[in-house]
Amino acid sequence: MCRRLVHQIHRLLPNFKMTYMELLEQLQVCSNETLQQEVTVYDIAEDEFVPVSETHYTNEDSQVLDPKHLYIAF
Repeated sequence: MCRRLVHQIHRLLPNFKMTYMELLEQLQVCSNETLQQEVTVYDIAEDEFVPVSETHYTNEDSQVLDPKHLYIAF
């Protein structure tokens, strides 16, 4: 699936976004075994699973996200 199509789908379906609070709620019901697994995200555009390498916060001059927005890097 091409990236342009994926971005168009995300624009048309804005309710398919997850907040960090929703993520926390999902994590809180996971077993200890699940919580010990590597964090993995699914790249829809590439149709592949990718391990998360780290988290960061955007800086004050970010033009894409609000400043101090947490994001996951892979």
